Amino acid sequence: MLRRRPDPVVTRGGAAAFGVLIAIGAIVLAVPLLPGESAPHEGDIAPRAFAAVRESEYVSEVLTQAAQDEAAEAIEPVMASLEDVPVEQLGLLAVLFEEVSRLRLRSGLTSEERLTALGDSRAGMGLGTAIRSTLLTLDVRDLEDLRSSAVEGVSVILSSPLREEDKANRIEAYLLVGDVPSFPSGEGALRELLEAFVQPTVGLDVDQTEAQRQGARDAAAPVLVTYAAGELIAEEGEQLDAVLIEALRETGVIREGFDYYDLGAGMLMGAALGTVLGVYLYRLQPFSRPAERRGLMTLLAVLGTLVAVRIGLPELLPDTEGRFFAYAMPVAAAALVVSSISAPRFGAMVAVVVALYAGFIAATAPSLAGAAFTSALEPLELVIAYAAGGLAGAATMQRTERLSRFITAGLAVTAATAAVLLAFWLLVEHRQTEDLGWLALAAGVAGGGSAVIGLGLHVLLSTALRVTTRMQLMELAQAGHPILQELQEKAPGTFHHSMLVGTLAEQAANRIGADSLLARAGAYYHDIGKMQRPEYFVENNINRGVSPHDSLAPEASARIIHGHVFDGVEMARRRRLPALVGDFIPQHHGTRLVEFFYHKALERGPADSEAYRYPGPRPQEKEHAIVMLADSCEALVRATQPETHEDIDELVNGVFAERLAEGQLDECDITMKEIQAVAASFRSTLRAVYHPRIEYPDAPDAPDAPAETADGSAPGVGPTPAAPVEGPGRAADE
Repeated sequence: MLRRRPDPVVTRGGAAAFGVLIAIGAIVLAVPLLPGESAPHEGDIAPRAFAAVRESEYVSEVLTQAAQDEAAEAIEPVMASLEDVPVEQLGLLAVLFEEVSRLRLRSGLTSEERLTALGDSRAGMGLGTAIRSTLLTLDVRDLEDLRSSAVEGVSVILSSPLREEDKANRIEAYLLVGDVPSFPSGEGALRELLEAFVQPTVGLDVDQTEAQRQGARDAAAPVLVTYAAGELIAEEGEQLDAVLIEALRETGVIREGFDYYDLGAGMLMGAALGTVLGVYLYRLQPFSRPAERRGLMTLLAVLGTLVAVRIGLPELLPDTEGRFFAYAMPVAAAALVVSSISAPRFGAMVAVVVALYAGFIAATAPSLAGAAFTSALEPLELVIAYAAGGLAGAATMQRTERLSRFITAGLAVTAATAAVLLAFWLLVEHRQTEDLGWLALAAGVAGGGSAVIGLGLHVLLSTALRVTTRMQLMELAQAGHPILQELQEKAPGTFHHSMLVGTLAEQAANRIGADSLLARAGAYYHDIGKMQRPEYFVENNINRGVSPHDSLAPEASARIIHGHVFDGVEMARRRRLPALVGDFIPQHHGTRLVEFFYHKALERGPADSEAYRYPGPRPQEKEHAIVMLADSCEALVRATQPETHEDIDELVNGVFAERLAEGQLDECDITMKEIQAVAASFRSTLRAVYHPRIEYPDAPDAPDAPAETADGSAPGVGPTPAAPVEGPGRAADE
């Protein structure tokens, strides 16, 4: 039978948009857009010896500036006499004592108010509280003695040129030989007044000094520096200063300004990265629906990792001390996040391209241009270590259903990274034993960081973008989920049926390599719409002899039966069930007819078949097809109660043949080989569930009492006969 190939989850347009966005982000990260972004700085350590690329003779701005500064500093400061200072300070001192006399004579002022008023005056501003209090409380004779001593002291000290640095010594010298007031605290009071009113009479002539120094700068000869091609500029491990950086720049070791060759390289690498990921995204089809959100989550994880590499690597390289800091970056986090929401093979592809691009960034955007690596093997080591860690992490993220997966992935990243670093350590001639500790630490940080950051991004991005993860499916597939508990309470028969369908679907999905967790979760919720009218479905009808459909027209019964699909879809929307699970509700019946009521309507006259048909769509994925088949097989076997294994096999085979004949499986990519494997799985599981009961003979001591059968019922009093296969019971289960 020919099948139409299902539409790809990731379209060509979607893959192209993904690749373009990756390329744009990669180009921005690869090209140094900020001026001087990759220029070296004073204090950087030369990771290797640097020699002049070309012969160069230039005037060193750094050395010339140093020579000019040295010549200027040799000029002595020019001092000027400040002739007005003695007159100004003596006048200000006289004003102070006049203000003191005025405040002493004012009545109605408290001591505090007098102190404040004196401190606010022009002459008293800057005087301490102690001297102001002394001036206001001295008797008249002592105050006059202090005034005359202060005037004499200021006059004597300022009578000869005075520089600022000589002020303190000149005051102390005067106090030793000058006229000091005779009251007990007179010397201290005089010292405070002299310190306040003695000011330098000689100061720096700024204009003259700067003019002479500028003349010295102009007279300094420019410093000419010459380098021959290949001449050593800086040795390995030497600290770079302004002179060496200028030499590296002038001799062509460092290129400045915007380089169009760098732009071209960045554009090519970015385009290659975007093309590879876009093509593989379309070819591998790693996402389940809705693919757009998973693609956006992948985009953010990849670009976020590359941004971290772009920021971190220039700071961590070159590794001149053998600390392996660059290898501790959790680059594998991108592969872990992508693998957790897609097929691990796409996560492995992400791990490889991210590692390659990280190596490109390290080589083109270092803190010292052209000097990110200290040996020829180091760039290869960096790329292989990143790639190996990412590949190991991606390989362990298959079916990420529990948090422990991230722990396992972190250990795998650590082991792979450590193995690569150890292998390259063995190749180094000057290896040191203490390096092994740093190596192990870097590998551990890389693995642990990748696991923690990967888990954080997984939870954060999946929540923000509403991406259904396997951990969410695992939660939904627990029988204690609130929706399933409600189903068990309102429609216990439907709940039991859903559990059995989940078991059938899970076993079959495992056999053909489909997503068994998704199949189980979808089976658990496929009939939740029956909670709205549980009594109209035979598995919930306790009174088997009476059906509520007996009093309804076929059209009304059909509306109720396929109405559980509409009710289920609405309930899934209200309860915010993920679309991955909600898709099972309309697809588990496809576009089939509610046959019993359709045939019943035909008995009354012509009937429109579309009114009795489920809305669909037909199953789009293998898991949807498995649940459709499991739903029909379990309902039919339960209703028929077959006596032998052969009867079960015949019923299962009949359901599969009928669905294939109806074309219900034409829109999903399940193969005939897989269909046969699913049928075999169903037959095996249903044989175990609906096995024939063993009947025991009557007990000899009670011939009239019926013995119990294996299922607890009396022989001859078997279970209530099920509804006929073509009766309302089957229609309700369908």
